[in-house]
Order: sequence, then C-alpha cells, then structure tokens
Amino acid sequence: MANFDTSPVVETVWQRQAAWSRAAVGAKRVITRARLAVAALTVGAAVCGTLANHLGQTHRGAGRALAIVAAAALLLVPVAARWAGRDAVHAWARLRSVSEALKADVHRYLAGVAPFGGADRDAVLLGRLDALMDDAGDLVGRTLDAPPAARPLPAVSDVATYLTERLRRQVDDYYLPGARRTARAARRIRYATTALTVAAALMSATVGVLGDNLGLTAWIGVAAAVTTALVGYGSAQQYEHHQIEYARTADQLTRLRVAREAGRGWTDDDAFVAETERIISLSNEGWMAKMIEQDGAAQQ
Repeated sequence: MANFDTSPVVETVWQRQAAWSRAAVGAKRVITRARLAVAALTVGAAVCGTLANHLGQTHRGAGRALAIVAAAALLLVPVAARWAGRDAVHAWARLRSVSEALKADVHRYLAGVAPFGGADRDAVLLGRLDALMDDAGDLVGRTLDAPPAARPLPAVSDVATYLTERLRRQVDDYYLPGARRTARAARRIRYATTALTVAAALMSATVGVLGDNLGLTAWIGVAAAVTTALVGYGSAQQYEHHQIEYARTADQLTRLRVAREAGRGWTDDDAFVAETERIISLSNEGWMAKMIEQDGAAQQ
C-alpha cells in the first residue's frame, strides 16, 4: 500500500478501473471463443461432409446424418462469426482503452507526478474520469454485471515505487510472458499448417501414382480446408504481431529503466513517468488498432 493517506477519489477510480478491465477481459474472451468456434465449425463441416460422401453408398443412415451435421455446421459459421465481428472487436478495444487509461491515471496519481502533482489532484483525477466516461458512456452498462471484489491500491507512493510496481511489473508479469505465450501459439499454428500441407502433398502424390482407389482426393480438400481455418484463426488472433509488440515494448521499458537507474537520462520524475506511460499506451493502441484493421479487412 502507499505510505500516505489515500483519497476516496483514487480508491473509487481504482475500483472503476477493475470493472472496466473485467468487462474488457470478458469481451475479448467472447471474441476469442467465437473465432475458435468458426474454425472448429469449418473443420467439422469439411470432415463430416467428406465422410457423408464416403459412407453414402454403404451406410446411408450414417451418411445422411453426417451430411445434416455438415450443413448445420456451415449454417452456424456466420452466427459464430457475428460474435467476433467488427462491432464486437471495436467495443472490446474501447473497453480496454478506458481500462488502461484509468490504470495509468491511478499510477500517476499515486506517484505524485503531473498532472497530479498539485493540491487539486483529486479534482484533476475526477475531471479525467468524467471525460473518459463521457466518451464511452454507451459501454458503461457492460461494466455493471457482477462487479469485481474490492482490491487494494497499487503499492505506489513515489517514483521509486512506481518504477518497481508499474514499470517492472509490466515487463516481468505482462509483456515478457505475453511475448512467450503468443510465440508458442504462433509456433503451434505454423507446425500444424506445415504438417497439413505435407499430408496434402503426400496424398496428392499418392493419388497421382496409384490413382484414387483409396478415396484420397476428397481428403486433400479437407486438409486444405483445415489449413485455411487454422491460418484464418491465427491471423485473426494476431499472435505473431502480438509477440513482436510485446517483446519490443518490454525492451523499450527495460532500456528506459536502465537509463534512469544508471543516471544516464530520464532524471526528471514527470518526464520519466510520462515516457513510461507513453510507451505502454502506444503498445496497447498499436495492437488493438491492428486487430480492428485486420477484422475490417477480413469482412470486405
């Protein structure tokens, strides 16, 4: 906890930040699940449709059932896609933007730096809260469901503790783990798509040499459909872009911290905190904008 008496104003803003953060996490979870559902339904439709065609002659009942499943899966694809559409992504980005802005203001307030260095800092904080709520008023309703439990303020009381609790934690607990997590996800998708491409090539070669007595031609199409679904999911999730952005931001913040601690610059408290928050904000805005851009391009 901070080593000075905290104001009810900053306590209130911090709890509001928790509500917006929770709403943003929930919105992102819905989008991710919808994208995964689209990929799974696409794969399921391709597999069931191919099996239905193969079994149609010998097991008509099973073939018809699989054909119905394939058709149902295809019908559900646009329904699932709607939950991950441009409006959903844009709403999530705005929820996340408000959450991050409130978090930055609370940390600046507790560190006692501009614009919260004066005696009127409570009024300044409330004014900035009001401005954010005015801009995102249409989303306030999403923050009211199942409000999160009260949580203590960050243990920040000056710039030294800000460096530890804000800058270091962002690097060690968010950006570096995020870079590793997204790199693993991107790698898994690359391995899977490579394996499917090789399998399709082998099946195609087999058909070319031995003919299609085994009915492999249809499965080449399935492999292509699964590959496309995986690539589409990975592209929507922006794993590779996130990995680069997380790693770059961690590096920028680390270099900023080292310069400050080594006395090689950034000795002004206001400037140091402002630069830290600028780097974090640019990172957040960058990958959120990329997701919105990618989603818009996918729908054209």
